[in-house]
Amino acid sequence: METMMTNVYEQEQTCLRMLNQFEQELHDFKNFIKSRKPKNWLILATGSSANAIISAKYYIEKIAGVFIEIKEPFNFTHYEKVNDYTDFVLAVSQSGKSHSTIEALKKIQSSSEIPTAVLTSRLDSPITDYADMVIDIGCGIEKVGFVTKGFTATMLKSMLMGVIAGRKLHHINEKTTELEIKKFYEIVNRIPSIIKKTEDFYKRHAQEIHSIPRFAAIGYGPAVGTAKECETKFTETIRVPTHGFELEAFMHGPYLEINENYGLFFIQTESILSKRAKKLKDYFSRYTDHCFTIECGNNEEEEKTLSLGTDIDELLCPLVMSIPFQILAYRIAAGRGIDLNTPIFHDFDQFLKCKV
Repeated sequence: METMMTNVYEQEQTCLRMLNQFEQELHDFKNFIKSRKPKNWLILATGSSANAIISAKYYIEKIAGVFIEIKEPFNFTHYEKVNDYTDFVLAVSQSGKSHSTIEALKKIQSSSEIPTAVLTSRLDSPITDYADMVIDIGCGIEKVGFVTKGFTATMLKSMLMGVIAGRKLHHINEKTTELEIKKFYEIVNRIPSIIKKTEDFYKRHAQEIHSIPRFAAIGYGPAVGTAKECETKFTETIRVPTHGFELEAFMHGPYLEINENYGLFFIQTESILSKRAKKLKDYFSRYTDHCFTIECGNNEEEEKTLSLGTDIDELLCPLVMSIPFQILAYRIAAGRGIDLNTPIFHDFDQFLKCKV
């Protein structure tokens, strides 16, 4: 039976295949960038798709020299308008069935001539009828409702789109392109080690983590997307209150609900903001024993720190930083006796029509 962990274990091979074939799979996108030279992108996404794009945004902007605006499709359709400078719209939906994202694309098509593309793993899904170009995420069909490899694959494919755009917009050269692709291979090859490190971390802290009634994940920069995906995965599977916060936003109000029963995950990347995050953790360690850190580096000294052992650019860290939260979500749910194969609210989509 396919489970979340089945797909977690498939992430390395999925990503390696995507890297091996990205030039061919992004051939149409490459020609589009070459001919239209879009510099101001609007990306429409919700749920885990939005979390993936938030995670990839800063890398794409840096490597491609473009500006990216991310909007929730539902709000965009009913309340917002397209920026006059927007010259490319990308809709992201792994399932290709998101009703709100389809409606947002319809609005774009009816009110402008801006070129559109959809990034999806289902090439025959309804959303593909409403875009000028269809781009395959490349992860295949993920049958488990709690997406894992699809989340990582969405990040990787969008980052590779950034590399292609950067090269065709003459923001980077061939040598830089080769170096960036080499970095991706190095990161992906670390996935098995990251899975093992996370499993060991869970085993050491399982009893404590199972007892925590609510969680928060706190990140900064590209790690905000990771924090938001923790929120999504934990609430979907463990089904307890969980929030993902940007570091400074957390300090402006949300911190006031912290007590001894609260579990905090601090997501650390090498940045000028890392000292501020560490200071925040030191402060709240006085009020709750449940303070954990997940970092990209090699700090093996602190008992409640999960170090992924990947000394990489912080803009690339999100590619693997979500994997620990995927595994923890699955293991904690199982440890609490939650059967993820038994659906709850089984008529939700039919009643509210979230999916086509």
